[in-house]
Amino acid sequence: MKLPSIHIAGTGQPFIWLHGMLNSVESDSVYSLIDLESLQNQVSVVRYNYCNKSITGDYSWPALTNELISVLDAQKYGKVLMGGLSMGSGTAIYAAVRFPERVKALVLVTPPPAWEKREKIKAVYRKVISKTNGERIPEILKRIIQLNQDPPEYFEQNHPGTKQRLLEHRLSFEPQYYTQIYLGGANSDFPSREQISQINVPTLIIAHPDDPNHPLETAQELNKLIKGSELVIVSDYEDYQNLQIKVRYFMANHGFDNKS
Repeated sequence: MKLPSIHIAGTGQPFIWLHGMLNSVESDSVYSLIDLESLQNQVSVVRYNYCNKSITGDYSWPALTNELISVLDAQKYGKVLMGGLSMGSGTAIYAAVRFPERVKALVLVTPPPAWEKREKIKAVYRKVISKTNGERIPEILKRIIQLNQDPPEYFEQNHPGTKQRLLEHRLSFEPQYYTQIYLGGANSDFPSREQISQINVPTLIIAHPDDPNHPLETAQELNKLIKGSELVIVSDYEDYQNLQIKVRYFMANHGFDNKS
C-alpha cells in the first residue's frame, strides 16, 4: 500500500484528523467546524488526503481504516487522539472498534446517516455514480456540491467568501475521483450498534441541529451507545466559538502520554 503524503503542524500529542467526503487537507484549511489551526498550539495536527486523492483508491470506510493504521505505523504512533468529519468520523469509529489499542480518544464531528437511515443515502450515491463517466463532473453532482451546508450560514456571515473557496476546492478533483469516493460511500456504513457500544474511550460528538446530510439523530444515538460520551450541538457562531474552547479542554484532559 502506497501511503498518502502526511501534513503535520504543531507540537505535542498527535491528533489525527480525517476529512469528510469531498473535503481534503486543502479545504479543511479553509474551514473546519473544529478550528484545526488553533489546535496546533496544543497538539500536533496530523492530516492527509485519503489515498492521495487517487482515482483508483478504495474509499470504503473499512479500507480507509486500514490506510489509517498504516499511517500510524509509519509515523511510529502508539495510541492517538483521533477525530473526523462525516465519513471521517465513520473511519474513526471503525478504528476504535477494530483497533482499540490505537485510539486514545475520539472527536466525532457531524456523523453521517447510518444503519436504517443510510439506505436512502446509498441510493443517492449510486445515482451519482451512474451519471459519472470519468470525463467531466455531472450536473447532478455539481448541484449536490453547491447545496452543501458547509460552512454554516453563521460562519459565512462572519467570514464572507468561505463558501466560495470551499466550493472551488470541492469542484477541483479529477472527474474519476468522484466516482470512486461515492462508490466508497455507497459501500460503507457504521459498524453495528453492538460493536459501537463496546467503544470505551473518551468521546466528544459534535452536531448541528438541522443538517439533513448529517442528522442530529445519528449523533444522539452514538451518544447513547458510547458510554460516557458527550454530545455538543452547535447552532450559531457563539456556539462555534465555545466549541473551540470545549475541544481544547477535551484535548488537554485526554492527551495522555502517547507511549501508553
